[in-house]
Amino acid sequence: MIREDRELLAQLARLGREMAPLAMRMMDGNASQREQRDYARALIAAGERLRHRANETTDVIIEGEVLEEKGLEDGPLTPPEPTTQRTWSRG
Repeated sequence: MIREDRELLAQLARLGREMAPLAMRMMDGNASQREQRDYARALIAAGERLRHRANETTDVIIEGEVLEEKGLEDGPLTPPEPTTQRTWSRG
């Protein structure tokens, strides 16, 4: 495993650990817009790195054996359209 792969895996693990606490703060109305935006940007960046890595890998290799060739037909990531924002209230 190369250094970039280890760094990507570490970044994905960190984002995974941060997801539940952020979601809980969001449900309680305690997560700032900036905090949510920063997390979203980090998640998108990690996803782009993962997709870029996947596109560079042209074959599926398990235990040194090439199993199948994969195409590189995926285009750029298009984020979903924004949905109606739900306002959370305590009550």
